Amino acid sequence: MDQNEVIRLCEQALGYSSADETEVIYHEVASALTRFANNQIEQNVAEVVADLTFRGVWGQKTARVTTSRFDEPSLRRVAATAEEVARTQRDNPDLLPLPGEQAYQTSDHYCAETASFTPERRAELVSTHIGPVAQAAYTAAGIFQTGHQAVAVANSNRLRAYDRFSQATFSTQVMGDDGAGFASHVHHRAETVDIGALTERALEKCRASQVPQPLEPGEYTVILEPSAVSNLLMFMGPLGFNALAHIEGRSPFGGKVDEKVLGENITIEDNAYHEQAGGVPFDFEGMPRQRVTLIDRGVLKSLVHDRRTAAQMQTETTGHALPQPNPNGPWAMNLMIQPGDQSPEEIIQSTRRGILVTQFHYTNIVNPMELSITGMTRNGTYMIEDGKITHAVKNMRFTESVIKALSNVSAVGNDIKLASSTFGGGYLVPTLRIENFTFSSATDF
Repeated sequence: MDQNEVIRLCEQALGYSSADETEVIYHEVASALTRFANNQIEQNVAEVVADLTFRGVWGQKTARVTTSRFDEPSLRRVAATAEEVARTQRDNPDLLPLPGEQAYQTSDHYCAETASFTPERRAELVSTHIGPVAQAAYTAAGIFQTGHQAVAVANSNRLRAYDRFSQATFSTQVMGDDGAGFASHVHHRAETVDIGALTERALEKCRASQVPQPLEPGEYTVILEPSAVSNLLMFMGPLGFNALAHIEGRSPFGGKVDEKVLGENITIEDNAYHEQAGGVPFDFEGMPRQRVTLIDRGVLKSLVHDRRTAAQMQTETTGHALPQPNPNGPWAMNLMIQPGDQSPEEIIQSTRRGILVTQFHYTNIVNPMELSITGMTRNGTYMIEDGKITHAVKNMRFTESVIKALSNVSAVGNDIKLASSTFGGGYLVPTLRIENFTFSSATDF
């Protein structure tokens, strides 16, 4: 549906409400994916999923119900079900009135060509990747995914918000007998996906990954490429910068606003308006999303807020609410580490001895209060000696505090890339060199 149709649907749902105040959220995800493996396309799938969430407020009670059916009987049933559920709730004295009309910044994260990219076009581009890989006697596996998302928020206080963004993701793993190489690209414009450059990069990493040598566990200087750096931010958004986590005493940065918590060369912001970012200029309460500097040269300066945490901490919302009510609090979804002034090549050349890491894999939290995480290296891990990559090393398991790691950064790259973590979304990050990074165990592969 286009914007007018979506808003009409939301207004129709609002009209069936008996609540004192009503909010509806429309969310649409259209995704098409071409999957390849063993140097051939194995699968092409496409789906469109759309749902509408209805939330009513009766006095100090509220309830939320979601449907994926938009006919009149279904919308009436959702409104009635929300009222029925609300009757079972206890009064919430902290329940806020719904906001009124808002003004929003414009965003430019939607490309019609990307949203309507055809399977034939994806197959054509994938074939230009598979050909050189097969010719080099390696094997490629990966995805090329295109699509878009649309979000609308409307309420009975005349708030109306709508926006959409597109996204194209190409990711490949090129495999040889003893090792693999990786390359990826994520952007809201599919035209920016340079298959030739990605193929060359993955092949180069795969060649360099053959015959890996074992390495003893311990602390090392590491150079993390953006795909690995993104994993360091995976849990920082919901734990480190979430105002509710601070209020509830479960944040590693609790009570440390205006204190130095990371290295002086680290500045982190949440910026949904960056050219490479994806997202919309409002949150799920319909409040304008702000660009927020969270860490300024190592000092914790701000948190992200929804209206509830802003009221509790006597400040203003930053527009980072999830659908209400929810127990998770506000989330920083568009984290970005500000780039430095060295190229990745210069960082490598200035490293006497270290390990270059392409990717982390199966990253998970170990200790939330320390922001300790664990995971594995993957798809290209190399020894650096006297400023040169000398040989591949076998994969290592790391167990490390993100706070410690980002306090020991000795170089920040001038590159910045939208990189996806294992399951935590995408972040804009540069290459980082980190001292005393802990590898806890070795592997045989």
